Amino acid sequence: MASGGEIVFSEVKGLAEIRFSALLPQVVYPFAVYRSGFVLGGSILQSLLDLQESGKPFRFIVSRKSAGGRALASTNIKVVFSEIRSREDAAEGKDIYIDVRLSEYRDFAVKNVIINSPDGVKGSAPTPTRPVDSVPDVSNYRVAKDDTLWIIAHKLLGEGSRYKDIYDLNKPLIDRDNVGKGTTTYTIHPEQNLKIPKN
Repeated sequence: MASGGEIVFSEVKGLAEIRFSALLPQVVYPFAVYRSGFVLGGSILQSLLDLQESGKPFRFIVSRKSAGGRALASTNIKVVFSEIRSREDAAEGKDIYIDVRLSEYRDFAVKNVIINSPDGVKGSAPTPTRPVDSVPDVSNYRVAKDDTLWIIAHKLLGEGSRYKDIYDLNKPLIDRDNVGKGTTTYTIHPEQNLKIPKN
């Protein structure tokens, strides 16, 4: 899927970050080879968005081969989605282009620390408490033709990847309007009034 593009591994202290761009074909090309037959790019994008929404880690595997077909070094790393952006270029037809940012995932393990106080009493380190989330401050937005949650999040929140924040605030409305229409989870419709988080 990412062939012909560039994959960037930026090693920082601790966890790696992986960025790449890829073409998701909407029409059959000779270079687009699938094990079970051609799959529309839009369907692949939806699967990736579902995986991102799940928040579950997955394996990112890249197999590299020389021009002669000889196997070179490969990458096999556990990651989670940090961001996925889709874009379409009218000059390039119906195909979808995506920009992906992945973060290395390491399984979490809890360590128990014993602290000796000056008076010789042993105890466990206090567990930090997490502040209770406050109710988000919201504004309203009327959906226009050709709007998507991604476009609205990019336009109003500065990050298309925050589309789920808008969905979560408007889930009952969006789900109700999609019942029986065979649309995807995040489909919105013109004239809907959506709540938009201000922060």
